[in-house]
Amino acid sequence: MSVEAIEGLKHYFLINFAQRPGALKEFVNNVLGPTDDITRFEYMQKNNKEAGPALVGIELKSREDYDALLSNLNKYHIGYTELSKDNTLFSYLV
Repeated sequence: MSVEAIEGLKHYFLINFAQRPGALKEFVNNVLGPTDDITRFEYMQKNNKEAGPALVGIELKSREDYDALLSNLNKYHIGYTELSKDNTLFSYLV
């Protein structure tokens, strides 16, 4: 496990993205803070043409940025599942 994950700076989410141009750009502009960074992005193609899940790794500059990240995810009604470090899915995907 990375130092960032241990320090609470790196988080992984399954995020439901709309299948339309500009969806990722909106996510970056609306949800991420000015010092947040996407460290992993893996779109998981499914049959649904309107939306699909993506594995997204986000590194924060400080632990205090975590609450703002979750607040923005909820504010913009973005469907997500956070993968906790003790989750079986976390160990499989990350």
